[in-house]
Amino acid sequence: MEFWKVQHPGDAPAAIEARSGRVWTHEELHRDVARVHEAFSRLGRKSLGLLMSRNRYESLVAYLAALNDGCALILGDAGLNSELLAELVGTYEPDWVMAEQASPSFDGYRQSSCGIPGLLERERKQELEIHPDLALLLTTSGSTGSPKLVRLTRGNLAANARSIVEYLQLTSEERPITSLPMSYSYGLSVINSHLAVGAPLVLTEDGVLQREFWDTLDRHGCTSFAGVPYTYQMLLQTGLLGKRGSKLKTLTQAGGRLDERCIRQMYELAVRRGWRFFVMYGQTEATARISYVPFDRLVDKIGSVGVAIPGGAVSIDEVTDELVYRGPNVMMGYAECQADLAKGDEQNGVLWTGDLARVDEDGFFYITGRLKRFLKMFGKRFNLDDVEKVIARHCNVTIACCGRDDLLMAALESATNCDAVQRAICETFDLPRPAVKVVVVPELPRTPNGKLDYKRLAEGMWQPTVAAS
Repeated sequence: MEFWKVQHPGDAPAAIEARSGRVWTHEELHRDVARVHEAFSRLGRKSLGLLMSRNRYESLVAYLAALNDGCALILGDAGLNSELLAELVGTYEPDWVMAEQASPSFDGYRQSSCGIPGLLERERKQELEIHPDLALLLTTSGSTGSPKLVRLTRGNLAANARSIVEYLQLTSEERPITSLPMSYSYGLSVINSHLAVGAPLVLTEDGVLQREFWDTLDRHGCTSFAGVPYTYQMLLQTGLLGKRGSKLKTLTQAGGRLDERCIRQMYELAVRRGWRFFVMYGQTEATARISYVPFDRLVDKIGSVGVAIPGGAVSIDEVTDELVYRGPNVMMGYAECQADLAKGDEQNGVLWTGDLARVDEDGFFYITGRLKRFLKMFGKRFNLDDVEKVIARHCNVTIACCGRDDLLMAALESATNCDAVQRAICETFDLPRPAVKVVVVPELPRTPNGKLDYKRLAEGMWQPTVAAS
């Protein structure tokens, strides 16, 4: 299922621009991909590229061109904070950087002479060793800008697309809308799986709470919609899902735990409107999807992350209760610096998810907790260690973070910087103010060996001495 080759009938629509209604056929997409592919291949070796993507046709073309070229592509978000972007570029020193609009300025890069708008290339050539199988690098930490990236192959992408096509029963008659950023593994999996069956993508950058989004969805007869927990919480509150989307058939949810009340509401709404609603579980390390709840089992398995996707297998470690996934979509491993790009497959198809779980008598899995220090907020994963490092450097403070999936908590020992810290977290990581709470504690708790005691911190942060919000 090599979706990147764009081999569907030439005159069939491949992509539709939401606002203008501009339609590109598969023939036009194939032609444009080949043109950009030629520009990427000029280096004469396997290159490393960085695409600052948007939900637009030009980003789709560049992404597919990179996969066809066989280069290694870091897929970033065009809205990434400039300081974090500079850190990412400084860590990996890509051979080229592509941004759709006005290109950011980086030392050592210049506008390419190939005529592709927004394409920057390194002024000085470098020797760079990249593993032959490495195709895509995705961030592990939402928008925290961590240089730690997931290393994926084209085989990983193809396998996960194939699984999604099978359990969602996708065909070329689908018409999905890009309700999530393509730089986010969940949003990218929607693109990949629908390209695989030749379904036209409706490309929009409008947010799901904007009227323009729903006007686009209805005007172009979109049949499917993907959302994170916050998406469905807000849409249920506003009542939009009960009024719009006359052609919708399939709705999917991943990116964190949706509370059981909302799942029940969505199930009832789906039955009433003739939809299918899929609750899913996944990680970037598994390219996107790991498990799903079949719609006909949703009502009696509320709270479950379901069963393994086709081609994969889920189990629970007998000693630690950690959820373990095995499948052809498991990453090669992580990269934290340029030298790691030469590494081979370190996972051998096995992913220890970091989530604790149980399984019921029917083989359905339930997440019960986490081993790792990260939150999933608004569909993005935030590594709390990364948040601490970025804010400590930015605000020159000692900070400790914990929280839950609807609230990031940051603790300080001084009230002087409360407002500055909250503002820095919100602006750097694009979080709304109510989702971040900064508190002051008399002293950050530590273990006997001097390390921060996050368990005690979390227990005590609900009764802080001083709160910024």
